[in-house]
Amino acid sequence: MESRSRLSSMLSYAIFLVTLSGLATLSDSTQQAFKRDPGLPHWHHSAFLEVRDSVRSDVRRTLHTRAEVPFQVPLEVNVVLIGLNGDGGYRYNVNSQKLEEFLRVSFPSHRPSCLETEEPLDIEHHVVYNTFPAGQPELIALEKALKEAMVPAGSAREPDFGREVPLFEVEATAVEPVFEKLYSYIFDVESGGYSAKEMDRPVPTAIFIVNFDKVRMDPRNKEVDLDSLMYSKLTPLTNEEMKQQEGDYIYRYRYNGGGASQVWLSSG
Repeated sequence: MESRSRLSSMLSYAIFLVTLSGLATLSDSTQQAFKRDPGLPHWHHSAFLEVRDSVRSDVRRTLHTRAEVPFQVPLEVNVVLIGLNGDGGYRYNVNSQKLEEFLRVSFPSHRPSCLETEEPLDIEHHVVYNTFPAGQPELIALEKALKEAMVPAGSAREPDFGREVPLFEVEATAVEPVFEKLYSYIFDVESGGYSAKEMDRPVPTAIFIVNFDKVRMDPRNKEVDLDSLMYSKLTPLTNEEMKQQEGDYIYRYRYNGGGASQVWLSSG
């Protein structure tokens, strides 16, 4: 009886430890961004493959119908909205489906030109848009990376009000790996490290439109714990908080030491 009681006690203790271990693992995992879970509503898998069959059929048709000029080539463009799902600056919320329809109607095609002669080429892209939001954990992860990469660069004047405010600069190559991680997470495509043979493989074309919360990622504000906000419910902004959303500072990017800009093109 004593050995049975001791065994029961040991089993209960072991189960208790396993339960605690499971809770600890769950607690750690819930604070991580870029968790690959096909059940998440923001997870978009291999969208760029949707027009592959169309490209193949168009190529076959053109090879047999040389008179068709310009050659119609589908081009899929993935537009990823970051901080535009009621979780970024000013808590803006953009309807991704309406934006996708707007892009489809406004910019349905594109015909490139020769750089030297400026003459139109014999191809025309029929643009297919996929527009979808990134999740809040990924937004916070990007804000954290940007906040850590901001370097004081004197002061600058606000474009609207002309006030002189502190200026910060971000070396884009320092935050580029986080964007590459988001790209890999969304499209299930590993970035970098490809052989020469793999360099010609089809990869998704993506445009990231970001709307960061400048107050939240203010490098002078050491009190905000961004990690704790990844899965927390964000409270709506008050009227006073809305007025402070510009953060009383300006930040801009420099890619690999180049000119200052608000837009940059990734090397990936």
